Amino acid sequence: MEQLLSILDVKDKLLIVISPDPDAISSAWALKRLLTRKVHTITIAFIRETKRLDNLAMIKLLRIPLKPLSGLDISFYTKLAIVDSQPHHFPELESLSFDIIIDHHPLKSKIETSFVDIEPDCGATATLLTEYLRSMKIKPSTYLATALFYGIKTDTQNFALRGTERDIKAFRYLFNYINQTLIRKIETSELSLDNIHYFKKAFNAMQVSWRYHRIFVFLGEIDNPDICVILADFFLRIYEISWSIVAGTYQDRIIVIFRSDGYRKNAGSLAEKAFGKIGQAGGHKEMARAEIPFGNLENMLASFTVENLRSFLLHQITKAGSENGFILRTN
Repeated sequence: MEQLLSILDVKDKLLIVISPDPDAISSAWALKRLLTRKVHTITIAFIRETKRLDNLAMIKLLRIPLKPLSGLDISFYTKLAIVDSQPHHFPELESLSFDIIIDHHPLKSKIETSFVDIEPDCGATATLLTEYLRSMKIKPSTYLATALFYGIKTDTQNFALRGTERDIKAFRYLFNYINQTLIRKIETSELSLDNIHYFKKAFNAMQVSWRYHRIFVFLGEIDNPDICVILADFFLRIYEISWSIVAGTYQDRIIVIFRSDGYRKNAGSLAEKAFGKIGQAGGHKEMARAEIPFGNLENMLASFTVENLRSFLLHQITKAGSENGFILRTN
């Protein structure tokens, strides 16, 4: 914490940038609490609007102040921070220079900046921020504790997919201060009737590989990338399935969500090997994401029909997996 505080001045105007999911939202809010009265002003900005109902319920019920990055004058801020992500994860951030990076996703390449704390062994960035709070002897408010608790809960999948002793320790500490009623309300706000037709579409489109214990679904055009996340999580619950991959096209790009049971598998490696050279891709052993702009595929596909895109994605995934036994061992 001393190193972090040493790069800041009371006159600084800090902008914290996130891709809004529970871990990122809660971590950014905790960082804001940590640095309150250490700098002049702090704003939390999201790069992409979230439409997931549980995320929206979290923001609304816990009264978390967020603003869209697109509506801000970045030149107003003297320091930039990013939490639960790294600049290369999103093309819209590559032109920005960050002073503070706090994350738990694997580091692809060395980052040179004033303060970097990237710890892939942690199940959630919220764990790191909880440790920061405790080191500064700052007791979280009920709302902040609830947010951090939920951030750890979701990113570790209730400790079913990953989690370390540090995550458990932070989780147990936060439990003393949370509002359990709010946790239940947030968790039960995941689906709406607008999403139901995607389940029907996914059941009709799913391709099951018994050899790889994999379900692959290409939804075609979608109006909300979060539906791919919801469906990938859902299909991984099937007893025989250890890989769940759901993709769709959104605006000018393809979104691919990977889920695995994590046992001698690495979803992040599979995503990067399949799509890292033509888009942004990466993640953890259990969950990963890839985004491929259509512009990067113009010389690879004759047309962007549903069938062409489905075949291309499945070919890339199967090729990347078979080259590594599809298990992609982590040891």
